[in-house]
Amino acid sequence: MAKILLLTLVFAPDGVSTAQLMTELALELQAQGHEVTVLTTTPHYNVEPEARARQPLTNHWGRWLQKSSLQGIPVYHASIPVKGDRVGARLLDYIRFHLISTLAGLFAVGGYDLLLVPSPPLTIGLSAWILSLLRRVPFIYNVQE
Repeated sequence: MAKILLLTLVFAPDGVSTAQLMTELALELQAQGHEVTVLTTTPHYNVEPEARARQPLTNHWGRWLQKSSLQGIPVYHASIPVKGDRVGARLLDYIRFHLISTLAGLFAVGGYDLLLVPSPPLTIGLSAWILSLLRRVPFIYNVQE
């Protein structure tokens, strides 16, 4: 079975539909026997307090990168602020996520055979491409919307 890194903007305990889909995908891949690791953001979008309490975060690289576990799946969280109405600041938040997650994909996460990357945002493909080149692994870029 494969070691898969799922690089996604949202994941549990975020409460949006894409987070739910990515969480279900990770759990299903794990159930099929794959070793799954997730690289995502800190909870920032429709955060459900009960889900957050079930999946506590601990500092890994200080507050820049935190770690949790979801049913045995290691989840790395690049720190970004809670989503707000600030359009310009959101752009900076995305850049921050891409920088931290790319560095984490290179140095914090163990080895992986495949990188699975859903969009949005479209710019996440750049991080996937860089990780793919430097780690010498293929990536699947799932563009939706």
